Amino acid sequence: MRARWATFAVGLWLMLAPLVLGYPTVAAVLHDVALGLLVSVGTLAALEWPLVRFALAAPAIWLLAAADALGFGSRTVTANELASGVAVLLLALVPSGKVAEARHPAKMAA
Repeated sequence: MRARWATFAVGLWLMLAPLVLGYPTVAAVLHDVALGLLVSVGTLAALEWPLVRFALAAPAIWLLAAADALGFGSRTVTANELASGVAVLLLALVPSGKVAEARHPAKMAA
């Protein structure tokens, strides 16, 4: 469950990063805001349906690929997209509490 909220926070960060870091182009701003919205909405869906977390790998991989492919011309933008992509990808692999509870109900109750 905490991994989902951490992923949600990364999505919020992607939406706020252009303001905080001062992105140089409108395209970079729109790109990160759109992906932040996608990650945030996907994370909220993953809270209810745990297997949706694997779908979050798609925007994470896109962030990793787009960091250099789109060439926004700023090391700050590239570093932020790489870090956010890695974070979302790793957090998507962490099972939620519902999955862990279904596998080991006695451990969760203790």
